[in-house]
Amino acid sequence: MPSLTALLSKWPVIRQIRERADGTGLEAMSDKTRAMHARIDDAKVARSICPYCGVGCGQLVYHKDGKLISIEGDPESPISQGNLCPKGAASYQLLTHSRRETKMKYRAPRSKEWTEISLDRAMDMVADRVWESRKRTFVHKKATLDNEENYLIKKLFTLGLGMVCISNQARI
Repeated sequence: MPSLTALLSKWPVIRQIRERADGTGLEAMSDKTRAMHARIDDAKVARSICPYCGVGCGQLVYHKDGKLISIEGDPESPISQGNLCPKGAASYQLLTHSRRETKMKYRAPRSKEWTEISLDRAMDMVADRVWESRKRTFVHKKATLDNEENYLIKKLFTLGLGMVCISNQARI
């Protein structure tokens, strides 16, 4: 059994008095606190982009042994400078929540039941439908407005009419 002196010497207050320290450094920590490490220590990091709104906020994705550990804002991102909105900050939960759907589900027309299908089949179904829609509805003429015309219309709406959010699909 350790002596009373040994026990007291482990107490941070006694160390601060003995070492004449101000209590803001290592002397203020217990052995248990000193032994603690961050969850992301020894983890690999990958730079990524937030999957939500399209602004392009930077994220740091920490992983170890093939397992996701944490997702944080990237301080080196010129867009977000380490900040994330509530949705971006919840990206970790998006990927790790126990009730997250991980299989493709398909409900055939007029069916009442969902069935699980492979990712390959789901991707083929989407591609086929996009291609069919394009073949059926594609317009071979020039777009009605070009970027310069959209710029002028946006100026009219924002400056002249006071509208705040104007968007168009000229970039597609």
